[in-house]
Amino acid sequence: MNLKDLKITVFGIGGVGGAIGAMLAKTYGEQVSFIARGARKEHLQKEGLTIRGDFTGSFTVKPGKVTEEPYELGEQDIILVCVKNDALPAAAQKIRPIVGEKTLVIPVMNGVTAYRRLRVELQQGIVLPSVIYIVSVSCPDYSIEQKGKYMEVHTGVLPGDEAYAEQAREVCRMFAGSGIDWQYSEEILTDIWKKYVLNCAYNVVTARWGCNIGEIKSDPAKMEDYRRLMEEAKDVGCAHGVPLPDDLIDELMGRLIKTKGESTSSLSRDFAEGKAGEMEVFSGDLVRMAAAEGVPVPLTERYYAAMQEIAAGFRKS
Repeated sequence: MNLKDLKITVFGIGGVGGAIGAMLAKTYGEQVSFIARGARKEHLQKEGLTIRGDFTGSFTVKPGKVTEEPYELGEQDIILVCVKNDALPAAAQKIRPIVGEKTLVIPVMNGVTAYRRLRVELQQGIVLPSVIYIVSVSCPDYSIEQKGKYMEVHTGVLPGDEAYAEQAREVCRMFAGSGIDWQYSEEILTDIWKKYVLNCAYNVVTARWGCNIGEIKSDPAKMEDYRRLMEEAKDVGCAHGVPLPDDLIDELMGRLIKTKGESTSSLSRDFAEGKAGEMEVFSGDLVRMAAAEGVPVPLTERYYAAMQEIAAGFRKS
């Protein structure tokens, strides 16, 4: 894999895609293209992408190309898909013309279904599941604000795709060269589900009650719900054959204790703005996966129903 010849596209220049795109464009310049639309596209074309971060540092960079129409770029070697889950079908349709037989497609998204859905939608290319640990948001002026001294991505191959493992390792080494802590994972499904188990409580409890982490830690009932929601999510993952550590829940509860009290989740912030956000990803998907496997998730179902009732008010307002 000749790094100097690779064509790289980032689809979705929001908090996550913007942070990744900025770091890659800073290092690999014109090899990197962005897919964006409307006013964001025009801003990126004229002013470039500005990021301010504890991990990334602060800088402005211009990619090789910014377009709303991926077909203008021609076939790509690597495509990073960084959109919300509800935008995935449209994104897959958009990138299909630039996905070749050997194109590596890397969804860097929340949840545990994106990589499977992309494989079905595209029917070509090599989909490499990934998981990211980052706190970053897109600001009204289209800049990116990244918080915390970490930006960690794990990428691996699915069972049966071991033939692509070396390519995946090369991509991880290349992207790590941009300054991102990008690692190859031998157990990528476990990594993805570990974060998902956490988010099925972190996002759900904070959104349902409109609270921050400090309010959870000070309320024994919410702490118990937090643990039980994670236990239910873990049960669903195990039913899907994902090997999850026996001590995972204790580990994640320990992480909760260390989390700053003022911390909020992306879903709670969306709810505060009157948007349903990725409620389906963190709750609805889990309910449906549990039903398919015959796994009882009564607390998740109650929280999902409560959030649906709240979100119904968003649509009426």
